[in-house]
Amino acid sequence: MIVPCYTPATRIEAPDFRLRFEQKNVQTLRAEMDEEGIVCYYESADVFSNPDLQAWITKTLEAFARKRVRQRLVPRLLQMAGERGLSVSQVKVSSARGRWGSCSSRGNINLSLYLALLPRHLQDYVLQHELTHLVEMNHGPRFWSMLDGVLHGKAKSLQREMRSYNTSFLNHRRQAQ
Repeated sequence: MIVPCYTPATRIEAPDFRLRFEQKNVQTLRAEMDEEGIVCYYESADVFSNPDLQAWITKTLEAFARKRVRQRLVPRLLQMAGERGLSVSQVKVSSARGRWGSCSSRGNINLSLYLALLPRHLQDYVLQHELTHLVEMNHGPRFWSMLDGVLHGKAKSLQREMRSYNTSFLNHRRQAQ
């Protein structure tokens, strides 16, 4: 089974998503969300050896990331669509790990909650990429030409930069069963 391994030293720093752990006199691991991100309070570092709490941390982070994408990226997507004269039928936020976003032929766009972990310029790349699929459903030359026009000739370099990111909060480790 693959699970994230959080420790008191774990930090996530992204424009729309921050995580830190702080030792405090609390009964159990507790998370608080604010405009900056999430602070998880713990009394003893021993709690980090509990697989159930590791899973709880992941679920908490995913819920926060989903909320961030809905609050910040969906409005940006719709604004970009308006600027391009495009119409989006529906936007959903998924927990997809295999792709950052997708677009259906019906004009529905799915965004991965993990977009919250990307730098803004790469978030915008994904949003523009999916919006371009509203016009051109494949990745042919016409698609790349259109996307390049919107991204000022940087579509392919941004695509290459995206490869250095993955859809997990942290590096994963295998846990013995």
